This record gives sequence, C-alpha cells and structure tokens, in this order.
Amino acid sequence: MTSIRQIPYRLLTFIFIALWLTLLFLTPPERTLGTLIRWIFAHGSLTQAAVYVFLVAALLSAGYLLGNDNLYAWMTTVAVIAFVLWALGFIISMIPARIAWGVFVDLNEPRTQMTLRVLAVGAVFLVVAWWVHQPKFTAIAIILFAFVLLFLVRSTAIIRHPANPVGESPSPIIPLVYSGVLLSAVLGSISLAGWLVNRKRVP
Repeated sequence: MTSIRQIPYRLLTFIFIALWLTLLFLTPPERTLGTLIRWIFAHGSLTQAAVYVFLVAALLSAGYLLGNDNLYAWMTTVAVIAFVLWALGFIISMIPARIAWGVFVDLNEPRTQMTLRVLAVGAVFLVVAWWVHQPKFTAIAIILFAFVLLFLVRSTAIIRHPANPVGESPSPIIPLVYSGVLLSAVLGSISLAGWLVNRKRVP
C-alpha cells in the first residue's frame, strides 16, 4: 500500500487549483446574475470549503488527542489553511457585493458581521495557540473553534445575502458546476496541507 507520505501532494495541489479556476471560467451565466455568478461561486466555494476543512482539522485534532502524535503537523497545517480560505472567501466577496449592493463590505448584513467575527476570533486563536505552544491546548482550541464556526454558519440570519443561490437556480447545470468548484477547493486544500506537512518533515 502506498504510504501517505508518498502521495504526490504538490502535483495534486496544482491540479485541483487549475480545476477550480477552469470550472469557474466555464461556469455559464445565470439568468438573473449573469457572469457575476462566477465571483459568487469563487466566494461561496472558498467560504464553504473553509468550514469543511476546519471540520477536517477538528477530526485530526481528535485523533491527536486520542494518541496519534503524527497528526499534530496535519491538524495545525489544515487549520491554518482553513483560516486562510475563510479570509480569501471574504476578500473575494467584496467584488460581487460592490457590484450587487454598491458597497464592498455591508456591515448591516448579519452574514458579513459573522464573517468578520470569525476572522477576528480565528486570528486570536492562532496567536494564542502559537504563544502557548502546547499541542493538546491547540488541538482542543481547533475542535472548539470548528464547532463554534459550524454553529454560527447554520444559525446566522440573512437580509440581502441569498439563502441558497445555487439550489434556487432553475438551471440544472449550475448546481453541478458548483459542486465541482467546491470539491476542487476542498481537495486542493487537503493536498496543499499534505505538501506543506511533507516539506516540514524533510531533514
């Protein structure tokens, strides 16, 4: 069986990033949103992928707490990548927000407030974990943060932000393309984590 360290993470990372960009470029214009749907897909896929990747980090952290010390590098790397995904999703969201709503950041939108709070709390978690530098504390912090994030995403109200722009589209191809975009973002993130973890282990 091929060792997990022998997987060509670098190659897979480039493949998934290229696939993500290609699918975005090939996304057909939506009846109401037009080509703006591509920016919405970019923002949505990165934000949603961040949640999934944070949950992966939580599972890795649980594995570490159960005694698998080899998962420490994985859990910390995956958590940082998830935070970066969330930040990138927010930055990209400024473009469709400016086009659709006339502002880059709508502070009256609960989803925007939640996104900024997650960024602030996540940054504090990262700094505190780095400062404490205690693996078990880091693992517990990642698990708590991941589930708080999941709760906030599911419970935060919306005003102008569409509830489900993909599912509400009458086009059958739109959900299919978005699924590919999202899957590419998630798999690309995990591949990047493997690439970075392997680089750290090289003597």
